[in-house]
Amino acid sequence: MKHIIIAATCISVILLSCSKDNNNPAPPPPPEPTDQSFSTSFEDIGELQSQGWVFTNLSDDRGTGWSIEPATGNGEPPFDGSNLMYDSYAATNDPGSTTGNISDWLISPKIYFQNGDKISFYTLSHGSVGYGQYGAYGDRLQLRLNVFNTSDSIGEASTDVGYFNSPLLDINPLYKVAPPGDYPSTWTKYEATITGLNQPDSGRFAMRYFVQLNGGANGDEIAVDKLEFTSANH
Repeated sequence: MKHIIIAATCISVILLSCSKDNNNPAPPPPPEPTDQSFSTSFEDIGELQSQGWVFTNLSDDRGTGWSIEPATGNGEPPFDGSNLMYDSYAATNDPGSTTGNISDWLISPKIYFQNGDKISFYTLSHGSVGYGQYGAYGDRLQLRLNVFNTSDSIGEASTDVGYFNSPLLDINPLYKVAPPGDYPSTWTKYEATITGLNQPDSGRFAMRYFVQLNGGANGDEIAVDKLEFTSANH
C-alpha cells in the first residue's frame, strides 16, 4: 500500500505541472516599430525644445553655441525654409584666441530605432574657404547614436560623449582646409543608415560640432539645415 500512495503522488505532480504550462504561454514578440519619420528645417528653437530636442554646450570656452539664424555669418541663406541651425565659434571669441576644445551638441528627441532607419541633413562651413586676416579653418561635425537608453547625458568634459558612443558620421575629422575631404563650403547632403542592432531599440541621435587641436584656430562656423529622419518602414 505504501508504494501505491507514492506513485499516485508523483502522477498528481506531473498533472499540475502540465496545467501550469498551459495557463502561462510564452509572451508574444514585441510589436514592430511604428513609422516615426520626421523632417525639420530648424525654424524655431522653442518649438524644437518642445518636441524634445536638447541643446548642450560642453566647449572649454562656451561661446554662443547653437542658434537659429536667417543666414550664416557670411550671409549664406538657408537651404530650406526661412532659418537654419547655426554655430559660430568666432561670434564671441576671436579666432585663435583659445586652445580649448569645441564640443557643442544638438540632441534629438527620443526615438525607437530599427535597422534601416536613415538620418540625413544638409551642412556647410565657410571656414574651409578662408577670409580676411585669419586664413582658413577646418571645422568638424559628428553624428552620433545612443541606443543604450533614452538619456541625453553626454558627460561633463569637452571630450566626453556619454551614452552617445556609436559614431555614424564624422565630417572632416582631420580638419582639412582644402579638398579632398575638407568641410563643404556649399550646402551638401550627408546621410547615415542605422545597422547592427540585434532588435529595435529606443534611444537618441545627436549632432556634435567638435573641434580639437586648438579649437579657436581650427573651428569657425558651421550651419545645418533640413534634417530628416526616415523610418525603415516608411
